[in-house]
Amino acid sequence: MQIKGKVAIVTGGAGVLGQAMVRALLEKEAKVCVFDINAARGAEIEASLQSQFGGGQASFSLCDVTDEKGFKEAFDGVVARHGRVDIMVNNAGIVNERMDIDKGLMVNLGGTIRGSNLAIKHMRKDQGGQGGVVINVSSIAGLEPFYRVPSYAATKHGVIGFTRSWATNPHVKELGLRFHVVCPTAFTSYIIPEPESQLLFAEDFMKVYEQFGFEDPKNIAVAVIGLLEEDDSNGTILLTHATELNRRVKIEVTDATT
Repeated sequence: MQIKGKVAIVTGGAGVLGQAMVRALLEKEAKVCVFDINAARGAEIEASLQSQFGGGQASFSLCDVTDEKGFKEAFDGVVARHGRVDIMVNNAGIVNERMDIDKGLMVNLGGTIRGSNLAIKHMRKDQGGQGGVVINVSSIAGLEPFYRVPSYAATKHGVIGFTRSWATNPHVKELGLRFHVVCPTAFTSYIIPEPESQLLFAEDFMKVYEQFGFEDPKNIAVAVIGLLEEDDSNGTILLTHATELNRRVKIEVTDATT
């Protein structure tokens, strides 16, 4: 995909990883809409991005990914402004093993499914769309057992299952769709401001990441750009690492086009 001129939505776009992906897309001259539940932070980001990249390139939409009606209204608003959406990055997520379990399910898995479904309906060529790419953000906890965050891990396993199921659909090529999953390890983020109150066995969690380090969100954003630009790729699960010079491992699913 030639990213220049394309229209992208990034959910959770006011967070650290979301901002890295938004800026990477803007640097490729895409038009990007930041979706986030944090109105104050979103307004600040919008002003900053418009100052740097131009008023027509970046915008903010208040969006709660757990609110199906509100999510659709925000998505439709982008279509009304730009005429289309070419790239959907479902990045919104929370980690809190001590809160209402439904909240994590609704944000991490439900929000990803809602955002994907909106994009699919809009993009699919058999329904008048122009095609596009959906990138869903999972986690290393979506690939392996992770006893420190079992509920979170369940949602992130679900993200991978949902994305792979679409990617292996034999009709995706004729629909003009591609699907990928990005699985970061850990990165400095607003997502876990107080590990002791949000995680199980928080001390074990911190020991692991003290040993292996935290990823730079900018490197994860670079991985996302790479997936978008690989026109022939579909169904990639991209696991990123903080160590080994941020080595990336691609695990391809069964060819969805055969």
